[in-house]
Amino acid sequence: MDRRDGCSTEPLSFERIPAMEDKWRKEITAMTVELQDKRKSIQNDEILRGVHPKSHGCLDAEFTVNCDISAELQVGLFAHPGKCFQAKIRYSNADVLKRADLEKGHDPTGARLLKHGSRGMAIKVLDVGESVLLDDGCAQNQDFLMVNTPEFAFRNVRDYRRLTQALCASADGADPLLFFLPGELLKRGMMDMSGNLLPAPANEPPQNAGLRALFETNSDFFAEFAEEDMQGVISAAAVVGKIQATPVRNPLFAPYFSAAPFRFGNDRVMRFSVVPINSDAMASQADISAFEDFGDDYLLQALALSVAENDPIKLSFRVQVAQSEDIKNDIDGMIENAARAWDEDQFTHTEVAQVTINPQCQPTDLVDTCKPLLFTPWHAVADFEPLGGINRLRKPVYSTSAAFRRSV
Repeated sequence: MDRRDGCSTEPLSFERIPAMEDKWRKEITAMTVELQDKRKSIQNDEILRGVHPKSHGCLDAEFTVNCDISAELQVGLFAHPGKCFQAKIRYSNADVLKRADLEKGHDPTGARLLKHGSRGMAIKVLDVGESVLLDDGCAQNQDFLMVNTPEFAFRNVRDYRRLTQALCASADGADPLLFFLPGELLKRGMMDMSGNLLPAPANEPPQNAGLRALFETNSDFFAEFAEEDMQGVISAAAVVGKIQATPVRNPLFAPYFSAAPFRFGNDRVMRFSVVPINSDAMASQADISAFEDFGDDYLLQALALSVAENDPIKLSFRVQVAQSEDIKNDIDGMIENAARAWDEDQFTHTEVAQVTINPQCQPTDLVDTCKPLLFTPWHAVADFEPLGGINRLRKPVYSTSAAFRRSV
């Protein structure tokens, strides 16, 4: 139902699905289970989530729609001004293994090097009171999944398939080296955009010679590599570079973004985000002076300290809304490319709800309370249908991965 004119209309089509995507989704789903099984031996003989296995905290919260929300934004859950829903929030690392929160090392000059990881926030709004696209067990819940950059690291299913193949080819099922190798060769002037190695000079540096040998040893992996794949590598490397340079001191006070798009009623599309209402808390994220001294689990420790305090933590839930004409002019960029952020000047962030975390009402076990829960963007009301290749991929991958975890 279109709430603005009271007339029932068919949802507009906003997607462009590649001919091979269904095959690729099935391949990635099967490989994801293989990777979960492969990583078992290095994760205390436990089958964990395919991504986001390390939790920093699972919190109880309230998700309250703004009383003064404008009529044009009263869609889906937001069609009930002032309504308060109970919710669960899970904070996590997006890494595929439960590793240290911060990668510490040195650059070639010997200088100290810190690499930050992608951080996740998942909100499960409970008992939304209307039918959803995918039932959450016996419940009808709405999940909002986010990362701490406006861009997802990989554009589409084609790119994610190559990433998953690279992970499968690695010894521990967790090293994406082969995915990013062509980009490094291109940057060094050793390869063209189509993935063809260029002739080696007589005085090729040893490091370059080693990379060349690695590529040639894995020639079968790159047999179908094309310019479109190189574009995906370049795009992913740029986003990963941004992720590694984005510090998070406390998961409660970082901004988070959906990255992927979602339907907003029948004829509009949204991306959503969460930011702390206390702007000073978010600004403190940029202070990196103490990061060298942080431990492997510093994000959990920071969250636990905040929850131990008495003051409620308030977060602003915002949407960017695009009209159908905006989308139709750029479906590939705005819908099918999850690695490209929407222009914030053209598509402004507007608050539609607030999230409140009351420290006095939290579970004793902050880490594992959410362990049995499945978070997927397809736990959604029809007005918030997930869109784009990455979201289409998430449907079979997340469900199959969760089923595998529970069956072992």
